[in-house]
Amino acid sequence: MMKPEKEIYENQKEVHDKIVGFAKSILPEDVKEAYLFGSSTTQNFGRYVKKFRNREGSDIDLVVMISEDNIPKNWKYLNTEKDWWRLYSGGDVKINNTSHKIDLLVVKPGKEDFARKRIKNIGGKPEKLK
Repeated sequence: MMKPEKEIYENQKEVHDKIVGFAKSILPEDVKEAYLFGSSTTQNFGRYVKKFRNREGSDIDLVVMISEDNIPKNWKYLNTEKDWWRLYSGGDVKINNTSHKIDLLVVKPGKEDFARKRIKNIGGKPEKLK
């Protein structure tokens, strides 16, 4: 299923700063590394022109390296995983009166090097937050 087009927000600097602040606020001390990637780092962030998977706002993608024992209880496991990550929801942040969910790709043990290489190849500009 393809994502719909987005209305790109004009205030990209403010949007980016708000996303970074929110992402950092939900990361516990035990996080070894965290990388923001996708449209929130490429000045291309906005809201969908029509709902996509019950979301109006585009999602915020954050790759997180943390031991499984230290995953915060308020991160909701979304029952989705790939060979190198498990997907959690870290909540949502309101930007320009639209709710945007943060998707946490929690790296599986032993897959940290693969994850670092993979996010560089995904495109955009991965931004190290921790």
